Amino acid sequence: MRLHRTEGKPGGRFASRRTGYGAGASRFRVAAAARGQGADRLYSRLGAQRGGRLPRYRSGTSGQLRRRRHDDLDDPIPTPNRAMRRARRRVRSRWGAHMTLVVDRAPPGIRAWPARRLRLGALAALALLAWFGTLEYRELFVPDEGRYAEIAREMASGGDWIVPHLDGLRYLEKPPLQYWASATIFRLLGEDEWTARLWPALTGFLGVLAVFLTGSRLFGRRAGLLAALLAASTLEYVVLSQVLTLDMGLTLFLSAAVFSFLLAQRAGVDAARRRAWMLGAWTMMGLAVLSKGLIGVVLPALALAAYVAVERDASVLRRLHWVPGLAVLVALTLPWFAAVQWRVPEFFDFFFVHEHVARFALPDHHRPGPWYYFIGIFALGAAPWTALYAAAVYRGATRAPEPAQALNAPRFLALYALVVVVFFSASKSKLPAYILPIFPALALLGGRELAVRGSCALRAALVSLAAAALLLAASAFALPPVEWRAELAGGVAHYAPWMLAAAAVALVAAWSAQRLVGRRLRAMAIAAAGALGAQLLLVNGAQVFADGFSTERLMLEVERRWGALDRDVPFYSVELYDQTLPLHLGRTLTLVDYRDELDLGLRLQPDGALDLGAFRRAWTGAAQAYAVMRPARFAVERAGGLPMTVLAQDARYVIVARDAPQLADRRTRPSAVW
Repeated sequence: MRLHRTEGKPGGRFASRRTGYGAGASRFRVAAAARGQGADRLYSRLGAQRGGRLPRYRSGTSGQLRRRRHDDLDDPIPTPNRAMRRARRRVRSRWGAHMTLVVDRAPPGIRAWPARRLRLGALAALALLAWFGTLEYRELFVPDEGRYAEIAREMASGGDWIVPHLDGLRYLEKPPLQYWASATIFRLLGEDEWTARLWPALTGFLGVLAVFLTGSRLFGRRAGLLAALLAASTLEYVVLSQVLTLDMGLTLFLSAAVFSFLLAQRAGVDAARRRAWMLGAWTMMGLAVLSKGLIGVVLPALALAAYVAVERDASVLRRLHWVPGLAVLVALTLPWFAAVQWRVPEFFDFFFVHEHVARFALPDHHRPGPWYYFIGIFALGAAPWTALYAAAVYRGATRAPEPAQALNAPRFLALYALVVVVFFSASKSKLPAYILPIFPALALLGGRELAVRGSCALRAALVSLAAAALLLAASAFALPPVEWRAELAGGVAHYAPWMLAAAAVALVAAWSAQRLVGRRLRAMAIAAAGALGAQLLLVNGAQVFADGFSTERLMLEVERRWGALDRDVPFYSVELYDQTLPLHLGRTLTLVDYRDELDLGLRLQPDGALDLGAFRRAWTGAAQAYAVMRPARFAVERAGGLPMTVLAQDARYVIVARDAPQLADRRTRPSAVW
């Protein structure tokens, strides 16, 4: 709040006028008839309402308000209410000089107008609709979406809630938190694509909310809003919130652990709150471990070690509340690990050695990549804010700490992002989703960068958005002539219109936002909305590739021609395992000459699969049986005289029956296809 005192003829009538200056700020000019004395006393009284802190008092020329650009991080007051009217009446009744009261920040009790609340509510509703509204548009793709949905389906259908199963075999590659969540959702809301993808979408949305709340506390409300807009429009973050993998849940809990740690280490936080925030950080690490393993502890620990080494200050280690924190971590994680080890003695060796140490140190999982692999993934995944994030990391890492702060939060966030990238770059197993946890931290740094550097940083971000849109449009014309592998070749030409539509949305958003660049929040909201819309178009356009990554259409063809297949009849999967097929059948398959990711389960249950000879004997001796195989295997078996009737086929698979299903079956059996 500021007082602007002017000389002039006292006005006999109280007047107020809303005026806007600078970066979208709203202020109120209050002129009152008064006696010309006591401005300092009014200043002191109004300052007491705000805890005794006010910007400096200044005088000006008659009737004139100096225009200033205000880049403070606090939101300006939108309109007055009862508390503000009382303050204005005091001005009118006690002082005689023509005096102007300019309000930059709302005193306690000042509230936004209902109209602004309605606008914010409408924007939130649209964001929720965009985020959750298209989850069912696409079919579930192999391998990840089919795998994790099938594990949850088997768990929800009365299976084992301690030891996860895939195709009826014990599957112990990952911890169970997401399986528990998805199985619960299936039981409550049913089984379909929307409920299968609800957990990653929900955790992604909660991650955006966590970015906003943390940014508001660390860097100011405006920085928090800008950071949330950045997180909700970053390409990799948006894509993986719409796809069923384990990485978004891990990202939420890792980010929440880091954010809780930073909030605990703020200057001025009392002992009780610091303890609560730190216990929250330990809790989030425990949930991260239950989401995807030891990485939930390793990454925060490495980031903290890097910070201590760079700052040469180990005092932060004394503020971690080690004993109660470790107790919380162990209480959350140990029961499940102990229960599985009790039932499956091979678990510790498989989970900790094979799935952690060997996956990191050995190329056995066949996911190679050069040392700079994640530099390219970052450049693409951070779009359209790649340049902004890179600049924010540099300034965060090199920024001197504020004297009053116990911990340099920007530097810690920058080091955390760098540690994640370096750690996975050293791994022998690389996948694009591995660096997803860096993006909430980068969004915080980017939001602070936009808030501090003002319109200059925003203009650069809008240029980046426009450049990304133009590059996407160029790619739409360049990709179709390229020779693609079989799963993609059929859909690339059909995907180009989706790319052009996304590019158009992003370009329109960038053009609209630059017209409001003086109002950073509005401009950034428009840019982020356009980026989010473009990214959702790119995600949902992937449905054109469904024939190469899903069996839903194939199973619908079987049902259209033959009716729903009898679930009591054996169904064999010959030399392959498509994770989406059990979902659409609503049952498990009998594997034939296949192991791969189910190797541990087959070692524990050797009777869970057949070799080709046993399959042929079982097939010829059965009254009825079904099987799925590749066209090459089908040609070999038919040439060998195996009795088979083709139910449906596409470029990848042939679904056959020993004998044609009976017509009566078509009318009586319910559909199993999602």
